[in-house]
Amino acid sequence: MSSLDGTGLHTFHEKHCKHCLRRAYTNKETGETNVLYMHHVLEAKLVVGDMVFSIASEFIENESENVSKQDCELKAFDRLAKKIKKIFKRLPICILGDSLYACETVFNLCRAHKWKYICRFKEGRIKSISTEFKVFFARKKCRVLQYINSFIPHKNSI
Repeated sequence: MSSLDGTGLHTFHEKHCKHCLRRAYTNKETGETNVLYMHHVLEAKLVVGDMVFSIASEFIENESENVSKQDCELKAFDRLAKKIKKIFKRLPICILGDSLYACETVFNLCRAHKWKYICRFKEGRIKSISTEFKVFFARKKCRVLQYINSFIPHKNSI
């Protein structure tokens, strides 16, 4: 099992380098808009029993200072998946991700690499699943619902 998650490494109030991610926020007391500059990384950890090993990392960073759309965890996953597949060609992998990874792009990439995946369900992430869960639970037909590597949004149902 390989667990994935992004984490923040550094946060600055002033621009540190051309690769910094930016996040604007409004100070509630003053109404002033401020910008934080950050460095984040996506980590892949191999989980074996009680042990956890870092197997690959991918920085989440902007390519240059003037990008129209910033880098993000899902784009970093695409790059990280290629690294992992290249290094561990034969390792049977099951990706464990939070609700961010519950999307067709990640599912398709996992299927292309012949990986299994387990993603946390969060209401609203994939609206079609949320709707189906509500219907099934309302009918009390089951207590636990799960998709296992066969879910294709808008093509499969529970």
